[in-house]
Amino acid sequence: MSDQPVKRKLSAILIVFLVLLIFSAHHTIGGNKKTIPIFDTHVHYSRDAWGVYPPTEIIAKMENAGVPRALVSSSPDDGTRMLYKEDPDRIVPFLRPYHADINSGNWFGKSEVAEYLEQRLKKPIYQGIGEFHLHFDGNADAAVVRKAVEMAVSRGLYIHVHSNALAVRTIFGYAPASKILWAHAGMVETPEVVSEMMDQYQNLWADSSIREYDIAPQGNLDPGWRALFLKHADRITVGSDTWVTSRWGEYEQILEFDRHWLGQLPRDVAEKIAYGNAVRLFGAGPHRHLDQ
Repeated sequence: MSDQPVKRKLSAILIVFLVLLIFSAHHTIGGNKKTIPIFDTHVHYSRDAWGVYPPTEIIAKMENAGVPRALVSSSPDDGTRMLYKEDPDRIVPFLRPYHADINSGNWFGKSEVAEYLEQRLKKPIYQGIGEFHLHFDGNADAAVVRKAVEMAVSRGLYIHVHSNALAVRTIFGYAPASKILWAHAGMVETPEVVSEMMDQYQNLWADSSIREYDIAPQGNLDPGWRALFLKHADRITVGSDTWVTSRWGEYEQILEFDRHWLGQLPRDVAEKIAYGNAVRLFGAGPHRHLDQ
């Protein structure tokens, strides 16, 4: 008796198994960009990008990447306003102090920054101030920084801070009511330090931007970061950080890598980090399916 029917049957079973496997992969967090939305909490649309990617293309990139909401700050702020005008349902504006010759390396020493922030905040679209940089120990206590923090606290706004742990401690020391989104999860800090900071400060959240290859070296979720994500599942958000124009060319790939490491977490934790926590902080806009 020929074994061909048996082989054909086994081949058919194998094909069905492979189809089911592929289908399953496309319905997991890491399998397909459409399977889990990401609220991108670290986006810049700064001057150098304007001539390369007009606002319509930026919005299209977000749509293609499965990003229904995005926290945007820009150098100068006009870039944020352009994106907000293009798609106010998607864009969550933050006000960055950088403009003209005021930048990340000198803003904390420029007294005119306070007036600039006051004037820009008259347009009632902003949910926060930042991302701003505190590169050196002691900057967080500068008068201009204190004023910016005071503006945020008095208006109920968040501040998006690029700094080490010391600067965050300094800000909470003089403004304990601050609501801080810690850019790059501390940038140079370990997940253990981030976890300790979150134990101490209940109004501290952190975005994952630029840390993705620390989080998942060679694509495998690091045990230290996994422990942080499980312990503080309500305090982490995902960010891309399009700090230079070339990052826009890699935008979808950056977020796909984020989905890859998110896929190595329990589904409920991954959904909180991907979009749930940011929705809780900044709202879902019209995307009611995110607000569950």
